[in-house]
Amino acid sequence: MADWLKIPSKSKRREEDIPEPYEIVCVCGVSLSGYRRKAPYRHACQQCTESYFILPRNTYPAPKARKKKKQLPKQQQLSDFIMNSALVSRFRERHKQKQEASNSAAATTAAETKPEISPFELPAPRTRLLTPFRAILSGIILIVGLTGYGILHSRKMEQASETLKTATQTGQELLEQEDLIGANAAYQKAFEALTVLDRTDPAANDIRQTSRELLAINTQAGSPLFEMAEEAVDQIKQSGLDSWKSLFDVRYADTWMIFEATLLPVETQEKVPHSRYRLNLPVLLDEYTLYLDLISPTFEKYLEAHPGQPVIFAAQISGFNQDASRPDTGIIELDGETAFLWSHLDLYKQLGIEFDEFQNRAQVENRLNQQSRFLGLTE
Repeated sequence: MADWLKIPSKSKRREEDIPEPYEIVCVCGVSLSGYRRKAPYRHACQQCTESYFILPRNTYPAPKARKKKKQLPKQQQLSDFIMNSALVSRFRERHKQKQEASNSAAATTAAETKPEISPFELPAPRTRLLTPFRAILSGIILIVGLTGYGILHSRKMEQASETLKTATQTGQELLEQEDLIGANAAYQKAFEALTVLDRTDPAANDIRQTSRELLAINTQAGSPLFEMAEEAVDQIKQSGLDSWKSLFDVRYADTWMIFEATLLPVETQEKVPHSRYRLNLPVLLDEYTLYLDLISPTFEKYLEAHPGQPVIFAAQISGFNQDASRPDTGIIELDGETAFLWSHLDLYKQLGIEFDEFQNRAQVENRLNQQSRFLGLTE
């Protein structure tokens, strides 16, 4: 090992003229420095005379770095390589330019359309329409409302039941006393109570039928048919047809008339939206003839099932018209929607009808019973 410094060849040795400084600190604290020599030597401290071994100058060349094998880039390295490629960089720059252009255009549009706001005016805060508190509050209000409605509806039904009971009892007592006006008022209350209760049983239908018959009796037309016909002739001669129509509506419209007659269908060549039945009770005067027509009656099925048979019914007057082809003929039109079949014999007798050989009681009673069965009032 004595000649280990001579091992490297001259071509591989470092240049000897390159100085290599050194610096060490003595135990006494004095700094010892100098340049390394070709051979090792000892450097003595001038203060404490302590000597230190100094290595010679390094004659070996600097080691060469080993060439590393190329390794496949990892996932992160591969992604970095792709993202930093020229193609991706150009695409990124173009996207950035487009985004900046769109942002500037949107900002310009917003600046043009945005209204000027005073510095002292704060924008309205954004609130959600449905919050948990509002949902709970709405549920509570809904429950309270339904409960209240149920209570009110129950009380209303109880009150209607009580009204029906008392009104029906009062109406029957007044009918026994032949107080038709009071009985009508009581049965109208019973009719309203049945509407609230929505009952459709036979007993309820009988109460409704009685209330209709009492209403028709108490609101009959003020003049009989013959007087209406004579009045029509006089008024048409004096004031004209239009004047008589207006006067007729004032005096007789919506009033009731009660008939026992045969209804015959009126045949027309033209198609009409409503059916028309004519009563076989024409009023014949020297100069004028008056007919009564029932328009679209509610009991039309009964008329079809019993054609040609007399019918006892009540109907409201709806208006007066003159026959277009015959100026000496007038027509009183009856409202078929409110017309109804009669059913109670005792109320029919209240009209002042006296039974005789022409007006047979048994026939009238059988006819009323037949109509009652059609109405579902009796089995």
